[in-house]
Amino acid sequence: MGDQNIITEVPAALKRLAKYMVRGFYGVEYSLALDVLIRYPCVKEDALLQLLKYERKQLRTILNTLKADKFIKLRMRVETGPNGKSTRHNYYYINYKVLVDVVRYKLDHIRRKIEADERDSTTRSSFKCPSCFNTYTDLEVNQLFDTFTETFRCTFCNAEVEEDGSALPKRDARTLLAKFNEQIEPIYALLRETEDVVLPYDLLEPPPTEIPELSERYREFNTVNKKKTCGILSSTAQINLKANSLAWFSISI
Repeated sequence: MGDQNIITEVPAALKRLAKYMVRGFYGVEYSLALDVLIRYPCVKEDALLQLLKYERKQLRTILNTLKADKFIKLRMRVETGPNGKSTRHNYYYINYKVLVDVVRYKLDHIRRKIEADERDSTTRSSFKCPSCFNTYTDLEVNQLFDTFTETFRCTFCNAEVEEDGSALPKRDARTLLAKFNEQIEPIYALLRETEDVVLPYDLLEPPPTEIPELSERYREFNTVNKKKTCGILSSTAQINLKANSLAWFSISI
C-alpha cells in the first residue's frame, strides 16, 4: 500500500512551474533550452548542442545564466572515450526543490520591491512651489487649497504650487502590486499545488539521460557508413575477382 505513494516521475505541475518562470522572465532561447531539460532530466552539453542547433558560446551563455539564477544545476563527469582517453563532460539538470525555493524567493523579492515603491509613492512630493521650491505630498494637499482663489497655494510664500513631474511616474506603483498579483496568480497556484510534494533523490539528482532521437541518428549514421563500407568492399572484391580472372586466363593460355 505504501508503494502507491512513491513518486516515480516529476509532477506535471512542477514542470509547468519551470516553464512559466523561464518563459515569463527570460527569452525564447532560454525557454527552449529549459524545455529540453524538462523532457530529458539530465542532458550532456554536447547533446544540447545537437538538439538546439545553437552555437556553443551562445548555449553556454544561456546555461550559465540559468545556472547562476539557480534554475538549473551542473554536474561534471569524467568519461572514457573509445580511444581510452578520459575527458570531462558537463551535464545539466533541474533540481525541482531548489527551483521552487528560488521561485518563492524571487517572487517575494519582487513583491517587497513593489510594496516599497507603493509606500514611497504616498510620501513622495507630488507638488512643489516654483517660487521657494518647497515640496508637498499628496497627504498635505488639503493644507494648500485656497478657497478664495480655488487654487493650491504654498503655505510659505503663497505662490501657486505645481505638480511635481518627477513624482508622477511613482503613482503607478499604487496599482502595480494588484496587477502583479493578478498576473502571477497562475504561478502562485502551482506553488500551492506542489507545496506538499516531496521528490525522491533520484528525481532531484537524476542520472544522465539517453536521448532516443540522438541515439537513432547515431544508429542511422552507422548504418549509412556500413553500407558505404560494404559498397567499397564489394567494388574492391569485384576488381580483385577481375584481376584474378585475367591472371588465370593468361596462365591457361
